[in-house]
Amino acid sequence: MNSSENSGILLSAAVMTKDSLRTLKECLDSLDFCDEIVVVDDHSTDGTWEYLQSRGGKVRAFQRKLDTFAAHRRAMCAQARGQWVLIVDADEKAMPGLGEEIRGLLRRDPRHDAYHVPQKNLLPDHWPRPVHFWTSQKRLLRLGKVSWADSEWVHVPAIHEGKAGRLKHGLLHRSYDSVSHLLRKQVSYAQSGARHFHSRGRRASMPRACVHSAGAFLKFYLLKGLFRFGMGGLTVATALAFHSFAKYALLWELGSGVAGGERKLVPGETRA
Repeated sequence: MNSSENSGILLSAAVMTKDSLRTLKECLDSLDFCDEIVVVDDHSTDGTWEYLQSRGGKVRAFQRKLDTFAAHRRAMCAQARGQWVLIVDADEKAMPGLGEEIRGLLRRDPRHDAYHVPQKNLLPDHWPRPVHFWTSQKRLLRLGKVSWADSEWVHVPAIHEGKAGRLKHGLLHRSYDSVSHLLRKQVSYAQSGARHFHSRGRRASMPRACVHSAGAFLKFYLLKGLFRFGMGGLTVATALAFHSFAKYALLWELGSGVAGGERKLVPGETRA
Protein backbone atom coordinates (compact mmCIF):
# COMPACT_ATOMS: atom_id res chain seq x y z
CA MET A 1 0.00 0.00 0.00
CA ASN A 2 1.01 3.65 -0.32
CA SER A 3 2.60 5.57 2.54
CA SER A 4 0.20 8.53 2.44
CA GLU A 5 -0.06 8.96 6.21
CA ASN A 6 3.66 9.62 6.55
CA SER A 7 4.46 11.35 3.27
CA GLY A 8 2.70 14.66 3.87
CA ILE A 9 1.33 14.48 0.34
CA LEU A 10 -2.39 15.19 0.14
CA LEU A 11 -3.24 14.73 -3.55
CA SER A 12 -1.63 12.48 -6.14
CA ALA A 13 -2.54 12.25 -9.82
CA ALA A 14 -2.27 8.81 -11.41
CA VAL A 15 -1.95 8.76 -15.20
CA MET A 16 -2.14 5.76 -17.54
CA THR A 17 -0.35 6.01 -20.87
CA LYS A 18 0.49 3.95 -23.95
CA ASP A 19 2.05 5.67 -26.99
CA SER A 20 0.44 8.97 -25.96
CA LEU A 21 3.24 11.44 -26.60
CA ARG A 22 0.90 13.63 -28.68
CA THR A 23 -1.37 14.42 -25.70
CA LEU A 24 0.76 13.63 -22.65
CA LYS A 25 2.50 16.99 -22.13
CA GLU A 26 -0.79 18.90 -22.08
CA CYS A 27 -2.23 16.32 -19.71
CA LEU A 28 0.64 16.55 -17.23
CA ASP A 29 0.83 20.35 -17.41
CA SER A 30 -2.87 20.57 -16.45
CA LEU A 31 -2.27 18.51 -13.28
CA ASP A 32 0.19 20.93 -11.69
CA PHE A 33 -2.28 21.49 -8.81
CA CYS A 34 -1.52 17.95 -7.59
CA ASP A 35 1.31 17.33 -5.13
CA GLU A 36 2.75 14.54 -7.28
CA ILE A 37 1.99 12.89 -10.62
CA VAL A 38 2.51 9.14 -10.91
CA VAL A 39 2.57 7.83 -14.50
CA VAL A 40 2.36 4.17 -15.48
CA ASP A 41 3.57 3.56 -19.03
CA ASP A 42 2.62 0.40 -20.91
CA HIS A 43 6.03 0.11 -22.63
CA SER A 44 5.43 2.85 -25.20
CA THR A 45 7.42 2.91 -28.43
CA ASP A 46 6.66 6.48 -29.59
CA GLY A 47 9.05 8.36 -27.27
CA THR A 48 6.61 8.58 -24.35
CA TRP A 49 8.94 6.81 -21.92
CA GLU A 50 11.94 8.93 -22.93
CA TYR A 51 9.83 12.08 -22.47
CA LEU A 52 8.76 10.95 -18.99
CA GLN A 53 12.39 10.33 -18.00
CA SER A 54 13.27 13.90 -18.96
CA ARG A 55 10.21 15.50 -17.37
CA GLY A 56 11.36 15.63 -13.73
CA GLY A 57 9.63 17.80 -11.16
CA LYS A 58 6.48 16.27 -9.69
CA VAL A 59 6.40 13.43 -12.19
CA ARG A 60 7.39 9.89 -11.15
CA ALA A 61 7.07 7.24 -13.86
CA PHE A 62 7.31 3.47 -14.01
CA GLN A 63 6.59 0.88 -16.67
CA ARG A 64 4.10 -1.96 -16.41
CA LYS A 65 2.56 -4.21 -19.06
CA LEU A 66 -1.20 -3.70 -19.16
CA ASP A 67 -3.02 -6.89 -18.26
CA THR A 68 -6.32 -5.58 -16.88
CA PHE A 69 -7.38 -2.03 -16.10
CA ALA A 70 -8.26 -3.06 -12.54
CA ALA A 71 -4.75 -4.42 -11.93
CA HIS A 72 -3.23 -1.37 -13.64
CA ARG A 73 -5.16 0.98 -11.35
CA ARG A 74 -4.15 -0.98 -8.28
CA ALA A 75 -0.50 -0.77 -9.36
CA MET A 76 -0.75 2.99 -9.93
CA CYS A 77 -2.39 3.59 -6.58
CA ALA A 78 0.21 1.45 -4.81
CA GLN A 79 2.85 3.88 -6.14
CA ALA A 80 0.90 7.00 -5.13
CA ARG A 81 1.91 8.62 -1.84
CA GLY A 82 -1.08 10.91 -1.42
CA GLN A 83 -4.10 10.54 0.82
CA TRP A 84 -6.24 11.07 -2.28
CA VAL A 85 -5.69 10.15 -5.92
CA LEU A 86 -7.11 11.65 -9.11
CA ILE A 87 -7.08 9.05 -11.90
CA VAL A 88 -6.51 10.51 -15.35
CA ASP A 89 -5.91 9.05 -18.80
CA ALA A 90 -3.18 10.47 -21.04
CA ASP A 91 -5.76 11.77 -23.56
CA GLU A 92 -7.45 13.85 -20.85
CA LYS A 93 -6.58 17.15 -19.21
CA ALA A 94 -7.97 19.03 -16.23
CA MET A 95 -10.38 21.79 -17.20
CA PRO A 96 -10.24 25.25 -15.55
CA GLY A 97 -11.60 25.17 -12.01
CA LEU A 98 -11.03 21.47 -11.31
CA GLY A 99 -7.86 21.98 -9.31
CA GLU A 100 -9.39 24.73 -7.18
CA GLU A 101 -12.51 22.67 -6.53
CA ILE A 102 -10.56 19.57 -5.49
CA ARG A 103 -8.11 21.42 -3.26
CA GLY A 104 -10.98 23.26 -1.59
CA LEU A 105 -12.89 20.02 -1.08
CA LEU A 106 -9.93 18.23 0.49
CA ARG A 107 -9.35 21.07 2.94
CA ARG A 108 -12.89 20.57 4.29
CA ASP A 109 -12.62 16.87 5.26
CA PRO A 110 -14.74 15.32 2.47
CA ARG A 111 -17.83 13.29 3.41
CA HIS A 112 -17.34 10.70 0.67
CA ASP A 113 -14.53 8.29 -0.20
CA ALA A 114 -15.08 8.63 -3.96
CA TYR A 115 -16.23 11.41 -6.27
CA HIS A 116 -17.60 11.38 -9.80
CA VAL A 117 -15.60 13.70 -12.05
CA PRO A 118 -17.41 15.06 -15.15
CA GLN A 119 -15.80 14.39 -18.53
CA LYS A 120 -16.36 16.57 -21.57
CA ASN A 121 -15.78 14.14 -24.43
CA LEU A 122 -14.46 16.06 -27.41
CA LEU A 123 -14.62 14.54 -30.88
CA PRO A 124 -12.02 14.97 -33.68
CA ASP A 125 -11.01 18.47 -34.73
CA HIS A 126 -11.15 17.55 -38.43
CA TRP A 127 -14.91 16.84 -38.38
CA PRO A 128 -16.90 19.65 -40.07
CA ARG A 129 -18.83 20.43 -36.85
CA PRO A 130 -17.32 20.17 -33.36
CA VAL A 131 -19.04 17.41 -31.37
CA HIS A 132 -18.99 16.95 -27.62
CA PHE A 133 -21.01 15.26 -24.88
CA TRP A 134 -20.70 14.85 -21.11
CA THR A 135 -20.22 11.70 -19.03
CA SER A 136 -18.72 11.08 -15.58
CA GLN A 137 -16.65 8.44 -13.78
CA LYS A 138 -15.45 7.93 -10.22
CA ARG A 139 -11.95 9.34 -10.54
CA LEU A 140 -11.23 11.18 -7.25
CA LEU A 141 -10.63 8.50 -4.63
CA ARG A 142 -9.53 8.31 -1.01
CA LEU A 143 -6.61 5.87 -1.00
CA GLY A 144 -6.97 3.07 1.51
CA LYS A 145 -10.77 3.23 1.25
CA VAL A 146 -11.26 1.98 -2.31
CA SER A 147 -10.48 -1.20 -4.23
CA TRP A 148 -11.13 -2.82 -7.61
CA ALA A 149 -12.56 -6.25 -8.27
CA ASP A 150 -10.52 -8.62 -10.40
CA SER A 151 -11.97 -8.01 -13.84
CA GLU A 152 -11.05 -7.55 -17.50
CA TRP A 153 -13.66 -4.78 -17.87
CA VAL A 154 -12.20 -1.45 -18.99
CA HIS A 155 -14.81 0.45 -16.96
CA VAL A 156 -14.75 -1.66 -13.80
CA PRO A 157 -15.73 0.83 -11.06
CA ALA A 158 -13.94 1.50 -7.79
CA ILE A 159 -15.47 -0.27 -4.80
CA HIS A 160 -16.06 1.77 -1.64
CA GLU A 161 -18.49 2.17 1.22
CA GLY A 162 -21.37 4.65 1.00
CA LYS A 163 -22.42 6.84 -1.89
CA ALA A 164 -20.06 8.70 -4.19
CA GLY A 165 -20.02 12.47 -4.31
CA ARG A 166 -19.99 14.55 -7.48
CA LEU A 167 -17.73 17.39 -8.60
CA LYS A 168 -18.83 20.34 -10.75
CA HIS A 169 -15.63 20.80 -12.72
CA GLY A 170 -14.06 18.07 -14.77
CA LEU A 171 -11.72 16.67 -17.39
CA LEU A 172 -11.55 17.35 -21.10
CA HIS A 173 -11.33 14.00 -22.88
CA ARG A 174 -10.20 13.71 -26.50
CA SER A 175 -12.24 10.56 -26.96
CA TYR A 176 -11.89 9.47 -30.59
CA ASP A 177 -9.51 10.35 -33.42
CA SER A 178 -11.76 9.22 -36.29
CA VAL A 179 -14.87 7.20 -37.10
CA SER A 180 -12.67 4.11 -37.42
CA HIS A 181 -11.15 4.76 -33.98
CA LEU A 182 -14.63 5.30 -32.53
CA LEU A 183 -15.89 1.96 -33.86
CA ARG A 184 -12.79 -0.02 -32.90
CA LYS A 185 -13.03 1.30 -29.34
CA GLN A 186 -16.65 0.19 -29.03
CA VAL A 187 -15.75 -3.36 -30.08
CA SER A 188 -12.83 -3.48 -27.63
CA TYR A 189 -14.91 -2.09 -24.75
CA ALA A 190 -17.80 -4.45 -25.57
CA GLN A 191 -15.43 -7.43 -25.47
CA SER A 192 -14.09 -6.46 -22.05
CA GLY A 193 -17.61 -5.87 -20.71
CA ALA A 194 -18.88 -9.19 -22.03
CA ARG A 195 -15.99 -11.09 -20.41
CA HIS A 196 -16.64 -9.27 -17.11
CA PHE A 197 -20.33 -10.16 -16.97
CA HIS A 198 -19.76 -13.71 -18.24
CA SER A 199 -17.26 -14.33 -15.43
CA ARG A 200 -19.98 -13.32 -12.97
CA GLY A 201 -22.55 -15.69 -14.39
CA ARG A 202 -24.63 -13.16 -16.31
CA ARG A 203 -26.51 -14.37 -19.38
CA ALA A 204 -27.64 -12.36 -22.39
CA SER A 205 -31.25 -12.10 -23.49
CA MET A 206 -32.69 -10.65 -26.68
CA PRO A 207 -35.20 -8.34 -24.89
CA ARG A 208 -32.47 -6.92 -22.67
CA ALA A 209 -30.13 -6.42 -25.63
CA CYS A 210 -32.86 -4.55 -27.57
CA VAL A 211 -33.97 -2.40 -24.63
CA HIS A 212 -30.46 -1.44 -23.55
CA SER A 213 -29.29 -0.68 -27.10
CA ALA A 214 -32.31 1.53 -27.81
CA GLY A 215 -31.92 3.16 -24.41
CA ALA A 216 -28.27 3.95 -25.07
CA PHE A 217 -29.11 5.59 -28.39
CA LEU A 218 -31.88 7.73 -26.85
CA LYS A 219 -29.68 8.64 -23.88
CA PHE A 220 -26.83 9.96 -25.99
CA TYR A 221 -28.74 11.30 -28.98
CA LEU A 222 -31.53 13.08 -27.09
CA LEU A 223 -30.66 13.46 -23.39
CA LYS A 224 -26.98 14.25 -23.91
CA GLY A 225 -27.71 16.42 -26.92
CA LEU A 226 -25.87 14.70 -29.75
CA PHE A 227 -28.82 15.51 -32.04
CA ARG A 228 -27.43 19.06 -32.17
CA PHE A 229 -24.36 18.01 -34.15
CA GLY A 230 -25.78 16.62 -37.37
CA MET A 231 -24.15 13.57 -38.91
CA GLY A 232 -21.34 13.59 -36.37
CA GLY A 233 -23.76 13.41 -33.46
CA LEU A 234 -25.78 10.66 -35.12
CA THR A 235 -22.58 8.69 -35.79
CA VAL A 236 -21.45 8.86 -32.16
CA ALA A 237 -24.88 8.00 -30.71
CA THR A 238 -25.23 5.04 -33.06
CA ALA A 239 -21.73 3.78 -32.24
CA LEU A 240 -22.44 3.97 -28.49
CA ALA A 241 -25.71 2.10 -28.99
CA PHE A 242 -23.78 -0.49 -31.01
CA HIS A 243 -21.42 -0.88 -28.04
CA SER A 244 -24.37 -1.82 -25.85
CA PHE A 245 -25.69 -4.33 -28.40
CA ALA A 246 -22.24 -5.79 -29.10
CA LYS A 247 -21.67 -6.40 -25.40
CA TYR A 248 -24.84 -8.52 -25.23
CA ALA A 249 -24.06 -10.30 -28.51
CA LEU A 250 -20.59 -11.21 -27.26
CA LEU A 251 -22.00 -12.25 -23.87
CA TRP A 252 -24.51 -14.47 -25.68
CA GLU A 253 -21.72 -16.06 -27.69
CA LEU A 254 -19.60 -16.67 -24.59
CA GLY A 255 -22.54 -18.53 -23.10
CA SER A 256 -23.03 -20.55 -26.28
CA GLY A 257 -19.55 -21.92 -26.76
CA VAL A 258 -16.12 -21.08 -28.14
CA ALA A 259 -15.34 -20.81 -31.83
CA GLY A 260 -13.06 -23.48 -33.22
CA GLY A 261 -10.95 -20.83 -34.89
CA GLU A 262 -11.08 -17.25 -36.12
CA ARG A 263 -9.35 -15.69 -39.10
CA LYS A 264 -6.97 -12.90 -38.14
CA LEU A 265 -7.90 -10.66 -41.05
CA VAL A 266 -11.19 -9.72 -42.66
CA PRO A 267 -11.43 -8.80 -46.35
CA GLY A 268 -9.68 -5.50 -47.03
CA GLU A 269 -7.90 -5.39 -43.69
CA THR A 270 -4.13 -4.95 -43.83
CA ARG A 271 -3.22 -5.54 -40.20
CA ALA A 272 -4.09 -8.14 -37.61
